[in-house]
Amino acid sequence: MFKYNVEQKSYNIGKYTIGGDTREVPTAVIGTIFYLRQKGIFRDESKGEIIKDFAEKLVKDQEDMADKTGLTPGLDVILSYEASIKPILDFVVDVTDVPIILDAPTQDVKINALNYVKEMGIQDRIIYNSLTPESNEEEYNLLTESNIRNFILLGMESKNWTTQARMDVIGNLVKKATEANFADHNFLIDTAVVDVTSLGLAMSAMYEVKNKYGYPVGSGAHNAVDTWRNLKAKFGDIKKYATVVASSITLGAGADFLLYGPVQHANIIYPNVAFIKAAHSQLLFDEGKMAPTNHPVFKIG
Repeated sequence: MFKYNVEQKSYNIGKYTIGGDTREVPTAVIGTIFYLRQKGIFRDESKGEIIKDFAEKLVKDQEDMADKTGLTPGLDVILSYEASIKPILDFVVDVTDVPIILDAPTQDVKINALNYVKEMGIQDRIIYNSLTPESNEEEYNLLTESNIRNFILLGMESKNWTTQARMDVIGNLVKKATEANFADHNFLIDTAVVDVTSLGLAMSAMYEVKNKYGYPVGSGAHNAVDTWRNLKAKFGDIKKYATVVASSITLGAGADFLLYGPVQHANIIYPNVAFIKAAHSQLLFDEGKMAPTNHPVFKIG
């Protein structure tokens, strides 16, 4: 289990590492912050005016869970408006040193965000989210000029619902991104969960990517629950628990990172992920090895 045909790649992102031997390396568990209409966090969303005490508590609560579990924290930072780029990135850089997933929904915001990242000189902490089959030459050129080193490649495929079709898309993305003149080619592959039925294909693709390329893999598996119609009507208010399950089961396919949704759910996702990683570490016994001392297995007891 978790043995592949190629060596597994790992990347140093700031002081943290993502990727490597699934049995040894803690999973990156990444919460989303500053998303549209996030409750309690903005004074003026369009200007990026933040209620800093509240936002900092969310960030520090996740870091506390990372310390308790031995997992790797990260923030998926949503930049929805051009005016919000500077105040949000200034705040995040000031209060935490975790990897920053740079997430801007429109081209204009992306351009300004990439320019400000370069101005700040924080490229080594950034993971760009994301290069997709629709990414154009302008986006590739902007990323080349930005000197960003780490990129999520989103294997979005919506025509042929098979693992092979998803791998074909990922293969084309990898080829194009590898040929780009980026500062480095540190690629993390998001195998694209958009609904319940795509979760299984995404997990299948995770194994295939690791076996063929060795890139770190993961997904926003919470999307499967977000699109689960009639969940509350049929089963009650259990969405946050279903989200934990959706994220956690991808660990069985070797996921190296989880985009688990709202950062305020760190208190329920981190212990469950650490529990699973502790179980995975026992597989090292088959080779007469033990997990490193900072592994979740030594943290959660």
